[in-house]
Amino acid sequence: MIKITIQKILTFAFNYPLRFFVIYFLLFTFLYGLGTLLNTSFSETEIVSNTSPYILIGGVIAGLLQLLGYILYLRDPDIDPNPVTWFMFAYGTTILTVLEWDAYATVPELILPTVCAVLAVVVSLKCWLRARKLNPSRWWPEDWWPEDKWERWSFMSDIVITIGYVSVWILVTTTLLPEAHMHVAVLAFLFLSNLSTFPSFYPLLRETYLHPHKEHWAPWTVWTIAYTILGVVTYQVNGNLLHPLMFYPISNAAMHGMVAYLSLKKHVL
Repeated sequence: MIKITIQKILTFAFNYPLRFFVIYFLLFTFLYGLGTLLNTSFSETEIVSNTSPYILIGGVIAGLLQLLGYILYLRDPDIDPNPVTWFMFAYGTTILTVLEWDAYATVPELILPTVCAVLAVVVSLKCWLRARKLNPSRWWPEDWWPEDKWERWSFMSDIVITIGYVSVWILVTTTLLPEAHMHVAVLAFLFLSNLSTFPSFYPLLRETYLHPHKEHWAPWTVWTIAYTILGVVTYQVNGNLLHPLMFYPISNAAMHGMVAYLSLKKHVL
């Protein structure tokens, strides 16, 4: 029953990507963001600081699992990384890590995204070097501009969203935005960064859906477990499920789990 439901969701997602994105936005990002706005205080003095040794250990375990996933991913010669998605991962996760640090994330919460940001850049660079080797005349690889129209819209929307939350961050850090509105800005850029999760994953999800042999379930399963642990750590630190820092582990656990599931398939659903 569960398997049939998952297949129906995935089939709907890739046959009607715009509708799926709207549903994802309305049911998760918008409602979660609204709940966060109504239930969370963003004053630095009121932030829960539960950093017990057990929570630190949880953060380290999540980071080590993230590293293990990348080791498995980089050492598998049969994996063909999607260059568009990994390019978006590289700049998106790097910026998000900085934003979470600026939003008073603790060390246990920052270990995994820091590992992910560094190694996502490595994978993206590997994709770029491979493309350069195939065609040294092009600095921007030709296949980094997707042929599929929905992948192109996904890429462009992610760029627009990224510009949006970087702009908010600049306004805050340069004090152009009043300090009194800092909590609104924190919510805004974490909200927008979460909104970019689906567009950045879409090219990879679609390619894995069509060609499951290009990915392997093992690293994506390890990453799913890592993000789940990070979600538990983040909840323990902040003591609130409706907290902006919960966006990152929840959405990424779902997306990584979806890639793991898709890569298990030997044929198109």
